[in-house]
Amino acid sequence: MTGSESPAPFLDADPPPWAVRSLATILLLLFAVAVVALFVVRVPETVAATFTLRPVRGTDPVRTLHDGIVAKVNVEDAQTVTAGSVLFVIASEPVGDRMAERQTIDARLSGGRTRVDNERQKYENQRRADTQEQGRLQQHLANLETQLALKQRQHTLTQEIAARQQKTFEEGVGSWMDASRQKLEADKLAVEIEQLRNDAADTRNALERLTYEMASRRAAFAEIERGIGEDLSAYRARKGVLDQDRSRDGNAISVETPCPGTIVKLHVRSPAAVVHEGDLLAEVACSDEKLEAELLLPERGLALVRAGQPVKLLYDAFPYQRYGVHYGTLRWLSPSSTSEGGTTGFRALAEIESTTVGVQGLRRPVLPGMTGRAAVIVGRRSLASYAVEPLRQLRESLATGPRGS
Repeated sequence: MTGSESPAPFLDADPPPWAVRSLATILLLLFAVAVVALFVVRVPETVAATFTLRPVRGTDPVRTLHDGIVAKVNVEDAQTVTAGSVLFVIASEPVGDRMAERQTIDARLSGGRTRVDNERQKYENQRRADTQEQGRLQQHLANLETQLALKQRQHTLTQEIAARQQKTFEEGVGSWMDASRQKLEADKLAVEIEQLRNDAADTRNALERLTYEMASRRAAFAEIERGIGEDLSAYRARKGVLDQDRSRDGNAISVETPCPGTIVKLHVRSPAAVVHEGDLLAEVACSDEKLEAELLLPERGLALVRAGQPVKLLYDAFPYQRYGVHYGTLRWLSPSSTSEGGTTGFRALAEIESTTVGVQGLRRPVLPGMTGRAAVIVGRRSLASYAVEPLRQLRESLATGPRGS
C-alpha cells in the first residue's frame, strides 16, 4: 500500500433504526396474527376408522349341500364372477350315492312311462275289440228281431190256413192230410219263433255283459294309470331334489355363484379342506346391489360420533393423493362392540355419495369388498384447543394420580 492511498472505510455494525423498527413491527404483527388464528381458525375434528364396501342388503352366502372335501377353489377375494360360475368343486361320497340313486330313478321314470304306454295300448286294443263285438251283437240282434217279425207274420198266416183246412175237413170237403200238414207247419213256425226270441234275449244279455266288462276294464285301466302316475310323481319330486346338486362327474359336486357380482369374502381358500353340509364357503355381493361403507370405529371416538355426520372415504385402491377424497354420510351406529381380526370397535354404516372414481378421464366403479381409511367429521375445534390439549391431559393425569403420594 502506498502512502498516497487512503484505507477503505469499514461497514457500520449497527443496523439503521428504521430497519429495527420495521422488523419488530413485522414480528409483532405475525405474533398477533398467530394469536388471533389460534382462536379464530377452526379445523375439522375427526375420528379415524377403517371401512369396507358392502351391499346395503348384505351378501349372498354360498354354502355346500353335502359333506365332503374341497377339490378345487376357482376364485379369489374381490374377484368378479358371472352368474353360474363354478366357485368350488367338492368331492363327496354322499353325492356319488345320490347320483346312483338319480340314475335308478331315471330308469324307473323311463320304465314307468313305458308301462303306462303299454297299458294304454293294451286297453285301446281291447276297447276296439269290445267295440267291434258290441257292433256285431247289435247287428245280430237287429237280424234276429227282423227274422222274428217275419216268422210271426208267417205263423199268423199259417194258423189261418190251418184253421180253414180244418174247417173244410170237418165239412167233408178237404182231406185230413192237408189239415194236418198246415197244423204241423204252424207248430214248426211257433217253435222257430220261440227259438228266435231266446236268441234275441241271449244277445241282449251278451250286450249288457259286454257293456259292464268295458266299464270294468276302463276303471281298471284308470286305476293302473293313477297308481303309475303317483309313483312317477314321487320319483320326479325326488329327482328334482337330487338335480339341485348339479353333479356332473362321479362324486363331484359343483358349487356355483347365485348371481353375477363380486366375491366379498372367501371362507375356504385352498383345496383339501373338509367341509360339512351347510358350511359357508364364500360370500357374493350381487352386481345390482347398492353399496355402503361399513366402518369399524375405535372405542375412544364413540362419544363424539353421531348419525348424520359427514365421512371422508380414502380408498386403498384409489389413493386420495392422486384420485381425491370421497364423501359419505353416517346413517347407523352399532350399540354394541364387535371384534374383527383381533381389533375391537363399533360397527357403523355410511351412505356413499358416488359409486365411481375418475381415473384418467374415465369413471371406474367401486366394487364390494374394497377397503380404505375413513375419517368421521365430528365437529370443528380451534387451534388453541389443540395447543392446550397436552396441558389438559397433564392436569387430568395429575388429578387421577395415586392418593397419598
